[in-house]
Amino acid sequence: MADPLTERLPPQNRDAERGVLGGILRDPDTLPIVQQVIVADNFYFDAHRKIYQALCDLANEGQPVDLVLLFDKLRKNKQLEDVGGKEYLVDLWESVPTGANAEYHAQLVREAAMIRGLIHASNEILRDAYDRTQSADELVAQAERRIMDIAKAGIVGDTKPLTEIITEAYQRIDARVGKENLSISGISTGYVDLDNITAGLQNSELIIIAARPSVGKTAFALNIVRNIITDGLASGHSPVILFFSLEMARIELAERLLCCQSRVDSHKVRKGHLSADDIQKLMDAGDVLRRAKLYIDDTPSRTMIQIAASARRLDKKHEKDGGLKLIVIDYLQLIEPENRRDPRQEQVAQISRRLKFLARELGIPVIALAQVNRASEERQDHKPRLSDLRESGSIEQDADTVLMLHRPGKFDGAQEDNILEVIIAKQRNGPTGEITLTWLKEYNRYENYIADIGMGGGV
Repeated sequence: MADPLTERLPPQNRDAERGVLGGILRDPDTLPIVQQVIVADNFYFDAHRKIYQALCDLANEGQPVDLVLLFDKLRKNKQLEDVGGKEYLVDLWESVPTGANAEYHAQLVREAAMIRGLIHASNEILRDAYDRTQSADELVAQAERRIMDIAKAGIVGDTKPLTEIITEAYQRIDARVGKENLSISGISTGYVDLDNITAGLQNSELIIIAARPSVGKTAFALNIVRNIITDGLASGHSPVILFFSLEMARIELAERLLCCQSRVDSHKVRKGHLSADDIQKLMDAGDVLRRAKLYIDDTPSRTMIQIAASARRLDKKHEKDGGLKLIVIDYLQLIEPENRRDPRQEQVAQISRRLKFLARELGIPVIALAQVNRASEERQDHKPRLSDLRESGSIEQDADTVLMLHRPGKFDGAQEDNILEVIIAKQRNGPTGEITLTWLKEYNRYENYIADIGMGGGV
């Protein structure tokens, strides 16, 4: 017995397709508008697809778009009979009185095309699942990629005139001027010297925190998160933050936050050798941190599609609170690629590109931790450089800001081991430079550095 689902006519809108073509013929100025919405493959009927492509070809060749030239173009392409002849072209022109609704009709055509794409992708997913020639992980990755391709096809161009964009720029400038701290236009990291150079974490930007293993990337990211939380709680509003931990379990992150907030030795916590005073400090720290709107996802083997979906859900859930304000991912190279067969460099390039798209889509900062290769360890000063970013130069290209961490004491026994150098190696919209923080290892805590005594000021 045949499946009734496969026997149905795929979703299509003949009237809308005719409306698009007739509208363009009536008013050729609508063609550039329609081209921002659909492509030739979005048409269901082959004749309409060929006519639309011929119209686009005429425009690309710098020729006027009219019935006479369209007729000649299709005749030269030997497609005139395929589309119903000159009579059908005249019928299209007469089918609409004006081109005013061409964009609306184009949106209907695109919507039907996307639904057809979903049906086609679903059938392919079912076929591959029944064939069982691939592993479950490969099937899921392939299904995600197919759905993402359809979602990409549905993105419409958003072109705005400069006059509107300047108005938006003035509004953003006004918002910055209205802040108490005029040197910070983004989210404060809690570190004075860092904020002075970067003006805080900027919306829609991808910030990379890079270092060799065991230098303190996770601790540094957690300290920034804690600073943002406590600053928000002090002002009466805790920002919503999402932390993806692909390496450490959430309970380990919670312990680190508690030790950092309470200033209780993390080694004593790990061994369970706590005094009554230590326990009270941990309890007090917990009371503060419980009020935070920090969400931790420690699911391993996350793909970018899963990360983006979780972020969108949380952003929607907290819409009344102003939505999601910051995403942190620990760390970039542990994100699962969509296609494991691709070269590793291409996999990392796709991931970094998606991270940048996510930051722009949600309009918030996205912090991604990243590993650097061993090249820095072979240099005399052991300091990492942009070229050391592991596996892909696209990370450097896609990032708006790159912070590289260096602990001199890790490589030079003569140096104090309580110093962290933060190298602002790249800043798309600001200066580069270098700042110093104090590293309180026993508390997993970084503080502002005071040069004369090398001690941290409370944050």
